[in-house]
Amino acid sequence: MPTAVKERILNLITKDHQKYFEITQFFLDPSISKSSKELKSFNFLEREIEQLDNEFLEIPSELDKLEEWLDRQNKLQCTHYKGYIERRMAGGNRELFNSTSKAYEFLYKVAPTKRVDGAWLFSFTQYWNDPAFKDFIQIYLEELGLGLEQSNHVRVFDNLLFSLGLHEFSLNLDDEYYHQAAIQLALAYAPSEFIPEIAGFNLGYEQLPLHLLITNYELKELGIDSKYFNLHITIDNFDSGHAQVATNAVKKLSSRFKDKINFMHKLRNGFLLNNRGKSSVQIIKSLSTEHVVMEIFRKKAVVGKHMHANNCLFNKRPINEWLSEDELVEEFIFELIRVGWIKLNEDPENSRFWKLIDHEDGKMFGVFSAAEKTFIYDWISGSNFNGHKSSVNSELIDNYMEMNKFSYIIDNELHALQKQVHDSSNLAYKIGKLIPYLAPHTHHEEIGLWSTQRITEYLFPYLAVRK
Repeated sequence: MPTAVKERILNLITKDHQKYFEITQFFLDPSISKSSKELKSFNFLEREIEQLDNEFLEIPSELDKLEEWLDRQNKLQCTHYKGYIERRMAGGNRELFNSTSKAYEFLYKVAPTKRVDGAWLFSFTQYWNDPAFKDFIQIYLEELGLGLEQSNHVRVFDNLLFSLGLHEFSLNLDDEYYHQAAIQLALAYAPSEFIPEIAGFNLGYEQLPLHLLITNYELKELGIDSKYFNLHITIDNFDSGHAQVATNAVKKLSSRFKDKINFMHKLRNGFLLNNRGKSSVQIIKSLSTEHVVMEIFRKKAVVGKHMHANNCLFNKRPINEWLSEDELVEEFIFELIRVGWIKLNEDPENSRFWKLIDHEDGKMFGVFSAAEKTFIYDWISGSNFNGHKSSVNSELIDNYMEMNKFSYIIDNELHALQKQVHDSSNLAYKIGKLIPYLAPHTHHEEIGLWSTQRITEYLFPYLAVRK
């Protein structure tokens, strides 16, 4: 490895103050060794745990009281959801997403976390021959869709973003949106000292939160494919799903630790790590269609400031000048409102600006993407118009999945792996070859999907048959 590369990796491992985005990219970089990631994980998680707030943690400190507490929390969420459904049936409005654009904003802002879904359990795959970790590994394989691309959680979410045209929106998020993703990836490469914390994190993540239930309901209502969220409702149930499996897994794991008090302390710390970073509820509370629209206009202004003729003036100033500086762009939008080119809280068809960007004969037709126009449409409509329902283009998803299936380099790597696995009769050798492809950066690619299928067949044949 070149000296410069070694220095960069060492700096990334030991650097105390670092952007969460950089940390996520570090863990997702296939060129960085597992040992380097393990060291980075140790340093990062130590700092995160130091900053945990244990004061308001209600989870019991005794293992024998854990299942009862979790069952009570699950029933409480179901009661709250029942109240929500009753309010909606009585004519109440949507409570999370009052427009398609609010749902869109939520989806692309939770993308960093959803794209590493289940990552924390990758660290347990190295213990595949230890019965204490069997349930955890089963949960991980099911998060990976048992190797089926249409069921792999990361693949499902990526396909949803692409079908809605939101995949590029998630590329320019503030660093705070990567905090929780960084934690999940750090847990994916955590050394054995953090086994209880990983189990505790998984226990917390597998619970069924109210916002997930409502999100699933309201996305379907808006015509947005909610499969990703519905998957987490069906397989995370406390009766027979991941929530119950995770609880049983913790019980089995605890038998390996003599110091039960310390085990529960570390388990609770892991549970609390779910609260670090910007949560889904916090993201929902801060949704702002107007803010997104202004960001869209500022982004377009980078090119637009060179594209307009100088004979069209607003308040004695040409459009190119209005678009030349970030602080002037927002002023320009409100100037368009003042002169009546944009009429807020009305049908967008009443706005000259909308016709320019949406009608085929409009001078700005094609400048804004379908997703961008959804935000602008809902912003203009405001509270006095219902807006359009969204719909997932299944043909687009199919095309996207086909385009991402083939890579000459990866295809050769897959053929080589298939030969190595098929030619060997040693189970440990086979699994040792396959496990690296279950890593967060590759499990949703073709080679990872194939590897997941083989691991499932070897370790959980009854799941493979069910699949």
